[in-house]
Amino acid sequence: MAFFPCIYFCENNQLYFTGKHHNLANMSAKSKADTIIERSRNRQYLYELCLKMFATCEQRGLRLIVENPYATRHYLVENFPYKATIIDRNRALRGDYFNKPTQYFFFNCEPTNGLTMQTAKEHKHIGNRKSGIKAGICSEDRSMISPDYARNFICDFVIGKVQTFSQLQLFDV
Repeated sequence: MAFFPCIYFCENNQLYFTGKHHNLANMSAKSKADTIIERSRNRQYLYELCLKMFATCEQRGLRLIVENPYATRHYLVENFPYKATIIDRNRALRGDYFNKPTQYFFFNCEPTNGLTMQTAKEHKHIGNRKSGIKAGICSEDRSMISPDYARNFICDFVIGKVQTFSQLQLFDV
């Protein structure tokens, strides 16, 4: 499952709390403060929800794999009792549209060890004006996982299936 409120935990969220996010630029001091307080409350609620979900899965023995963006200054990296099982630093190497670091939490199951190297059929560059893609931090386009990446991730880490077109590597990415 993708943990839906990733924007509340990513590095970009810190711009909100410092009042420097571009969405706050034209707001009055009161509106800016109200927005920051609301965002802080939302993050608190979502953090608690995530913690309860992880603890419940751990206590009840439920198998779960959770995906969330990764960065060294990510809120769930610095302020969370659970640590990621796998960090995929470049999803494009497994056929995704974006080079987007992602962390995965595995509960009551172990990842298999595979490495499918594949070039994406279509590669999208965020922020590149020539590409015509206007995928910002919260865009649906940026949040989508390509079908190739999903298949490769499942084969590499969930079911341990070696794919006929791939070559296993002996190093860790």
